[in-house]
Amino acid sequence: MQPGRTIAIAVVLVICLIAAALYLGARTPQPEPMRAEPVIPLGDFSPIAPPRPAPEARFSGRDGKPEQLADFRGHWVLVNLWATWCPPCIKEMPSLDRLQAKLGAGLDIIAISEDRDGDKVAPFVASLKLQSLQVALDPPGLVASAFKVQGLPTSFLIDPRGRLVAQLQGAAVWDAADTQERLKQLMAADQAG
Repeated sequence: MQPGRTIAIAVVLVICLIAAALYLGARTPQPEPMRAEPVIPLGDFSPIAPPRPAPEARFSGRDGKPEQLADFRGHWVLVNLWATWCPPCIKEMPSLDRLQAKLGAGLDIIAISEDRDGDKVAPFVASLKLQSLQVALDPPGLVASAFKVQGLPTSFLIDPRGRLVAQLQGAAVWDAADTQERLKQLMAADQAG
C-alpha cells in the first residue's frame, strides 16, 4: 500500500470515529439541568400577617409540672422548639439564654424540647450552663404538631393577646444586635397596630 493512501484511510477512519461519537453523544439523554429550589431565608423573622391566634399548646416544665401557652397571656413570648440532637439548636441555645438574661421580664422565652426522652434535657442544659432560659419538655411532640413545625429549630413570637406575630425557621444568634433590633421592631409594630 502506498503511504499517501494509508494516511487517507487513517483520516477517513478518524473522521468516521468522530462522527460516530457525535451521533451517539447526541442520542444519549443528557441530564436535565438542576432547577434552583426556592431559597427560604433562615435565621430571619417572617412576620405573620395578619396575626393569628397561637395554638393551644400544653407542655411540661422540667419539674414535670403541666404548663400551657395561655399561662403567658399578657406577656410577649418567644417559643423556641428545639432538641438535644439538633446541631443548629445546640449552637443557638447559649445566645437564647443570654437574650433572656438581657431582656428579663420584657420577653418570656420558652425553649421547648422536642426530645422523645426528656431525661436527656437536664444534663444538656447543665453542660451548656444555661441559667436564664425557661426550658420545657414536649416528649410526645404535641407542641410541634400544634404549631405545624417542619424542622428544628423553629421559633414563634407571640404577642400579649396570644397571637402569632412572627416566625423564624432555623437558628439565630439571638443576642446579636440585629436580631434584638428585629425583635424590637416586630414588638413595636404590633403595639402600633
